[in-house]
Amino acid sequence: MSKISKEKYQIGDFIFFEGDLETHFYIIESGEVSISTKGKGNQRIEVARLKDGETFGEFALVDKGARTASAQAVTDVSLMKISAEGYESMLGELPLWASTMMKSFILRLKQMNHALKEAKK
Repeated sequence: MSKISKEKYQIGDFIFFEGDLETHFYIIESGEVSISTKGKGNQRIEVARLKDGETFGEFALVDKGARTASAQAVTDVSLMKISAEGYESMLGELPLWASTMMKSFILRLKQMNHALKEAKK
C-alpha cells in the first residue's frame, strides 16, 4: 500500500463517517471539507470547515480508534491521503510539520468545544 495517494471527491460525497475504523489522514490540496459529529437526536453538528492546506482525520490515526466525526466534501475536493506509515515518516523527517500538526489538533478541539456549547443553547 502506498504511503501517500491522491483522491478526489465531488460535492456532497462523504470521505469517511463517524465510527469508521481507519488509520490514515488527509491534507486538502483544493476544495472545502465539513467535519461534523452527531448531537442529541442524531442532529448534525458541524465542528469545522476546512480549506486548502488544512488537515483532518488525524485523531483516529494517532489513537488508533474509531473516527470521532464525519468528513464531507462541501465543494469538489482534491486530497492527499496519508497512511500511518506515511505519517510516521513525516514526523521523523519534518519536526516543524509535527509541531504544526499539534497546533492544528488544539485548534480543532477548541472549535469542537465551542460548537458543542452552541448546540446546547
